[in-house]
Amino acid sequence: MKMVKSLVKVNKDIAYKLITRRVENHNNRFAGVPGKKADLEQCLEVFNRGVFRAKNYGENDENILIRAGWLRLKDYMWLLRNGYPKRASDIMAVEDFDILPKGHRMFSKHQTYHFEPYNFFEKELDI
Repeated sequence: MKMVKSLVKVNKDIAYKLITRRVENHNNRFAGVPGKKADLEQCLEVFNRGVFRAKNYGENDENILIRAGWLRLKDYMWLLRNGYPKRASDIMAVEDFDILPKGHRMFSKHQTYHFEPYNFFEKELDI
């Protein structure tokens, strides 16, 4: 089977809607389970951290930036859902321990992310 690229161009508005939908679906699935509730602001922060990391590597294409943010969000949701990072995940999952919910077993009260805060959806930052 030949792999075909998606014809849909994802922009900031579509990415925000997809993140919101993913958080709602996760919370519906794990309603009432302590330490597994996803917060929209936390998930947006994880997405922004992925985009910031890709910009640091020199990427400028918006689709590649959104894909990098989405992959980091997927790793964070895996960590939130299962209680530990994926074995094959990027090492950057360790940087997101500080924004996990307080009831989560990997929650860290110490700062684990040491870069400038960045918001992909509101402002454009030239790195």
